[in-house]
Amino acid sequence: MSASSSLAARRARSDAGWLFSASFRPFFFGASTLAVVSIPLWVWMYLTGVAEVAGMPAMAWHAHEMVFGFLPAVMAGYLLSATPNWSGKLPASGKPLALLFALWAAGRIVPLLAPLPLAVAADAAFPVVVTLALVREARVKAPRQSRHGLMLFPVLAVASVAHRLLAADYDTASMLARVGVAVAVLLISAVGGRLVPSLTRNALANRGADRVPEPYGRYDVALLAVIFPALAAWAITPAYWLSTALLGLAAILQGIRLFRWRGWLVRQFDVLALHAGYLWVVVGTALAAMTGEPFGFVPPDTALHAFTAGAIGCMTMAVMTRLSTSRGIGTKAGELPCAIALAAVNLSAVARVSAPMLGESYAGLLVAGSALWALAWLLFCAAQLGARFK
Repeated sequence: MSASSSLAARRARSDAGWLFSASFRPFFFGASTLAVVSIPLWVWMYLTGVAEVAGMPAMAWHAHEMVFGFLPAVMAGYLLSATPNWSGKLPASGKPLALLFALWAAGRIVPLLAPLPLAVAADAAFPVVVTLALVREARVKAPRQSRHGLMLFPVLAVASVAHRLLAADYDTASMLARVGVAVAVLLISAVGGRLVPSLTRNALANRGADRVPEPYGRYDVALLAVIFPALAAWAITPAYWLSTALLGLAAILQGIRLFRWRGWLVRQFDVLALHAGYLWVVVGTALAAMTGEPFGFVPPDTALHAFTAGAIGCMTMAVMTRLSTSRGIGTKAGELPCAIALAAVNLSAVARVSAPMLGESYAGLLVAGSALWALAWLLFCAAQLGARFK
């Protein structure tokens, strides 16, 4: 990027204001706010028997907002921040970024107020526009870890529209929600497979460690060749014996991969958080294997929330914290609430995953998990706002 382009970028960011001066910021802040509000609201609906929200069964609305509302916002923030690294273009900021964020916000608000056709249009607009923007950028050679996101975002967009249209059919809606979750876990496996060992190598090298994780290689390619059909099988036929076999193999390979990264030697909280997030991928895959034939002794809800509250919740916060602290929070005052938030979101996942297996304590663990989740994301919001006023 030339000096004149760099100067233009600084001026554009200054004119855009704090929220829209960085590609990731509005989406990370919006996703965090949605996380703070939607989970406690859902738990209240569940405990009080609310049957329908935004023309959808309440359970389907809960799944939709987290899988097709929260997740695309995080993905968009990450990918839009990454594209300038390979395209050489200025990152999105100012009015274009504000309009894109408005589309995401409309997808959350309009369905609460409008009939189904408008709700579907509002819901579909954001993933479609982001997909088009990313496809345009993909004309320039993108690194592999970013191409995974470019390929998977359109799948998420189609699943989101289908989920809203077919929400009344419980089995179909559940399958489509699992498709969205599978996309997220596959993306974590692909991008995390490069990001986590790379940052771990840097952290250990700075401490003078003799042994560091090996670079991305054939083992990782083989793992993705297994995890892709395993997650596809789980999304479509979670109880089938072939799904169990694929998921069991994938869980073993994921566990070996995590062990090879030597996370127990790391001392940096933001890198440790990435290892913890990936541990939830291993746990979720293993639990998913135990829900199907011939086992069936783990409730499906347990595996699902190991993927969602665990892998997605913890890994997205870890990545968001890493990006935010390097490009905005960046102070001890901002790092402390982020560290507490990362601990709280992991504890929240433990409570939520344990709840279905502890029948009499289900409601209490649901409330506890919801409170810890909301606290975690509220602290992350506070850290972002703190950066605004530092």
